[in-house]
Amino acid sequence: MLRIIVLRKEVQRVILRLFGKGNDERERKMLPAPIKTGKEGLPTAAVFVDYEHWYISLNNNYGIRPNIKAWFEDLQNRVNVKEVMFFADFSHKNLADEIGRIRPYTNKIIDTRSPNGTKKDFTDFIVLDNIYQKALLADDIEAFVLFSGDGHFSSVTAFLKNIYGKEVGVYAIKGCFSKQLMETSTWTVSLPDEADVYGLYYRKIFEHLKNEENKHSKNLPTFNKVVDAVAKDKKLERKKIIAALDRLIAEDVISKRNLGGRGNATKDVLFVDWDLAESKGLYSAEF
Repeated sequence: MLRIIVLRKEVQRVILRLFGKGNDERERKMLPAPIKTGKEGLPTAAVFVDYEHWYISLNNNYGIRPNIKAWFEDLQNRVNVKEVMFFADFSHKNLADEIGRIRPYTNKIIDTRSPNGTKKDFTDFIVLDNIYQKALLADDIEAFVLFSGDGHFSSVTAFLKNIYGKEVGVYAIKGCFSKQLMETSTWTVSLPDEADVYGLYYRKIFEHLKNEENKHSKNLPTFNKVVDAVAKDKKLERKKIIAALDRLIAEDVISKRNLGGRGNATKDVLFVDWDLAESKGLYSAEF
């Protein structure tokens, strides 16, 4: 009986916090409150990342992995981060391998796998539950940031923005971003950016050149041969491969030379300055 009374009081307390004690107070609560400023003039924020959306959408559409570091740096320029939570069914091996990459940015990593072993995806429900709990119980949070393109979240973003007066930012992957979710948010960011996309092309070019180098192949890697080889990956656009090679040549990371004697020269043979590529962060032996 005591437990029931305590629960009833807790429910009453939450209702009073949401709607106030009288009509005037309730009306003030329902109007969007001005965004207060936190550190460096930015609103304090709670961040909710649907990592399944991020990882799978990025891999399926662009063949690249999430650039968590670049995303987090962009996030810190937009809000004063108080809490970051990552959600995914980490029973999948590819996602399980990502935990080590997430850990430097937060310890709040929520495994959403089904407890009874069914294949049903609970990630969206668990993310929503955590967002609503934070909205109800954390008065110091002025902004909510979501990483997901799923239109199912448009109701909660509209609630936070229009009813609760919060700033709502949404990150999502291009081609997997619900229009309704965009319209119910305060601001949006679509990823990947150009640097991330070209990062994939650089990696594929370097992988091919390193493989040819390790094989001690007699077939010299000319500009056109490298383009043809890398273009076998159907996810990559030929014109972007050419543009990526041109960029690497312009930065002196790759040089073109003509080898051989008169009438028997091999033109546009490519050579990589591996040390320069690594120092610029364009290549890593871990690729």
